[in-house]
Amino acid sequence: MIVFNQALSEEIVSLLDEVAIRGFTKFNDLQGRGSLEGEPRMGTHTWPALNNAILSVAPDDKADKLISRLKEINAASEEQGLKAFSWRVEVAVE
Repeated sequence: MIVFNQALSEEIVSLLDEVAIRGFTKFNDLQGRGSLEGEPRMGTHTWPALNNAILSVAPDDKADKLISRLKEINAASEEQGLKAFSWRVEVAVE
């Protein structure tokens, strides 16, 4: 799962293409705030920005490459806000 400032949407989807992860679900216009720093994203006059999130299932090798590249993107623009989480999928219906 990747949660990010909506301004990064095209870059994140392009990254999925780059690491050959085709399937994903994108959630738009999410509100929230980071656990440590950064401004809230609430879609209001005071806090106008919003987040998006992408949920995807990928094999370990592709997931590792994706996480590595996401760390690079985040380091290059920490003010944008990007969080990524991974966990094992035990059962899937495909």
